Amino acid sequence: MKKLFLSSQVQEYERSYFNKGNLDKDLMLKAAEVTAEYITKNYKHKKYICICGPGNNGGDGYYVGIYLFNAGFDVQIVDALENKNKSHLCMEASNEAHDRGLIYKPSILNKVDSGVLIIDAIFGTSLRGSFDKNIINLIQTMNSYEHIFSIDIPSGINPDTGVACEAYVEANKTISFIGRKLGLSLNEGKIAAGEKYFHNLNLQMEKESQAVATSYTFNDVKSLLPKRSSNSHKGDFGSTLVLGGDKNMGGAAIMAAEAALKSGSGLVSLISHQTHLKASLVRNPEIMAIGCDLPEEAALNLVNKNVFVCGPGLSLSTWSEQIVNMLIEINSGSVVFDAGALRYIANNDLCLKNVKNSLVLTPHPGEAADLLGLSSKDIQQDRIKAAKDLAAQYNATIILKGAGTVIVDEKIYVCEEGGPELATGGTGDILAGIIGSFIAQGLSAQNASLLAVAAHGLAGSEFVKLHGEKGLAASELIPLIRKKINNK
Repeated sequence: MKKLFLSSQVQEYERSYFNKGNLDKDLMLKAAEVTAEYITKNYKHKKYICICGPGNNGGDGYYVGIYLFNAGFDVQIVDALENKNKSHLCMEASNEAHDRGLIYKPSILNKVDSGVLIIDAIFGTSLRGSFDKNIINLIQTMNSYEHIFSIDIPSGINPDTGVACEAYVEANKTISFIGRKLGLSLNEGKIAAGEKYFHNLNLQMEKESQAVATSYTFNDVKSLLPKRSSNSHKGDFGSTLVLGGDKNMGGAAIMAAEAALKSGSGLVSLISHQTHLKASLVRNPEIMAIGCDLPEEAALNLVNKNVFVCGPGLSLSTWSEQIVNMLIEINSGSVVFDAGALRYIANNDLCLKNVKNSLVLTPHPGEAADLLGLSSKDIQQDRIKAAKDLAAQYNATIILKGAGTVIVDEKIYVCEEGGPELATGGTGDILAGIIGSFIAQGLSAQNASLLAVAAHGLAGSEFVKLHGEKGLAASELIPLIRKKINNK
């Protein structure tokens, strides 16, 4: 697991470091040296174009270009904002590059060359405000190149929220220093960064500073699911009851129940509209499917169940409302609220304190907006704050889905797994079923959420390797998840 920091925290740590008598230029030169060494070891390119801005990130870029030039490579450096005042360090670096004859006009980028590595050092963490047309055009031209390497953070990405400006650099790799920036794990920043490499420049911010969040991968949490003893029986692994599937919406609940079954829950039941009973039994006869025209007909089936997953395939109909209300009144265990149940909760004053054990809410940005009375844009502008506000308002474990899924319980986590391949109908239903299954098997709400989100995201990445980014059918995640949690 890796600590994540706000850009202001990193800047404050740097100031403290300089106040101890250390020179800012020495640190910049060290960052440039580390970057140049990484590039030469990991790329086979012989020609480099560095695009440099007016701040210290631009200074990094100038010195990287100078290091590469001194190492014998073909280097050209573009002053991206030549009319802007430069920081004193950037001015020194720019003058050195100019003395070596390395400064060129942006027009050199117009002839796209696949043999060139673009090095992005325009803005870094100093990004403020919107771009003018010239910068937008420059970034669009940079993105036409096959290989782009960003220093600190892709230009155009907010270092704290990962939100993109009008245009942003789409890097293949990004190197960052001292403290990992939160924005590299969220929103567009998660995708724009490409492969991430970090170097602390021999400083100890990770040990000495309090992080705002923690990023993690499947490998960090794969051991959470306990191994089974040889004399286990189904009762040892809990019972999961899925409630969902309003009329004409049965698939979501059926998939959630199947995900719960195939991720290890000992017993799985499904309460759905009567019209979906046959479909469930045909697909998964192992699941105890209960069809009902009136939700109260199935009330007795809620007794003595460990975990409830409520919401997949629910709408704003009377039937769906009765399902949610029945669960809140009768539940005897932990509850995962997803999809349609979240919409109903947002529109009604419900006493969720009746949930006797753990409570998990799994909103996407639109559902989170409804729950908080905000817009989806508000949620995306600060996903960490939104998740924290939801956790406080509902006294629940929150899984705010999206690029850089945020989990808030006792701590704040950001999952590094998964990508845009998961942006298709039904993937959230699969996730809800897995969370319920892991809680039924004895994990805490936090650990179940961490493991489920990571396994779900990694399964998406596995699909991409097999088939590509487009065309994922949500149920295709289930066998991939089953393999991962069995360490295969």
